[in-house]
Amino acid sequence: MLQFLKKLLPKFKPTPTPEFVAQQLRKPHGAFAKTIGERMNESNRSLYKLVLQHLELQPGDQVLEIGFGNGHFFKEVSQKAEGLKLYGIDYSAAMVKAARKKNLDLIRLGQLELKMGSSDNLPYAAGIFDAVFCINVIYFWDKPSAHLQEIGRVMKPGARFYIGIRPKDIMEKLPFTTLLFKLRGKDEIQRIFAECGFELIHTQEETEPPVIMYGTAYDMAGMCMVFEKKA
Repeated sequence: MLQFLKKLLPKFKPTPTPEFVAQQLRKPHGAFAKTIGERMNESNRSLYKLVLQHLELQPGDQVLEIGFGNGHFFKEVSQKAEGLKLYGIDYSAAMVKAARKKNLDLIRLGQLELKMGSSDNLPYAAGIFDAVFCINVIYFWDKPSAHLQEIGRVMKPGARFYIGIRPKDIMEKLPFTTLLFKLRGKDEIQRIFAECGFELIHTQEETEPPVIMYGTAYDMAGMCMVFEKKA
C-alpha cells in the first residue's frame, strides 16, 4: 500500500473513494482487479523484502502463502532453498487466475499449487507445512482465532508463521482504512496468537519514506512478526 493511492488515483476517473479502495484491497475483483494487483506488487515490495529476510527455509520444505495477490513474488520465494514446494491460497478468483498465468513455469514443474479459498477453511491435510507467511492479510480477519486455529492445524510443530503488516499507528491514519480493516497493535496481535498456540520469536519494524494520498503526506513503516507453532 506504500505507493498505492499515489499511482491508482490518477488512473481512474472519477477518483476512487477510500471505501472502494478498501474493498479492492480486501478482495480485488472486476475491471479494477488487474491494476489493483499490479499496484499491490509495488506497494508491498518493501514488506515482502522484510519478510523474505526472515523467512528461514530448508531444502524440500513445504511453504504456504496466504493472500498472494497476483503471485508476483513466488519466484523469489522459490529461490530461498532447493526443492521447495510452494502453495498459495487467495480469497479473490481474479488474483488466483492472474497468479496462475504469471507462474506457469513453477506450476508446470510441480513446484507451485494455487487455490482459491479462505484461511479459516484451508483445503490441506494436517501438519504438512514447514512455514506459512502472509502480507497485509490479517487486517481482514473478523475472527482471527478461526484463521489461526486452522493455520495452526496445517503446520508442523515448530513451524513458523511470518506476517508482514503496517503498524497500527500508521494504518489508522490512512484514508482507506475503513471499517473493513480490523487494526490491532503488536501487543494485541501477540496475545491473540499466543491464545491460539503461537509463540512470538521476533519482531522487526522499519521506517519507510512518507507518501502522499489525497493531497496529504503520511508517514509509513513496515513490520515483520515471526511466530512459532508450539509443539
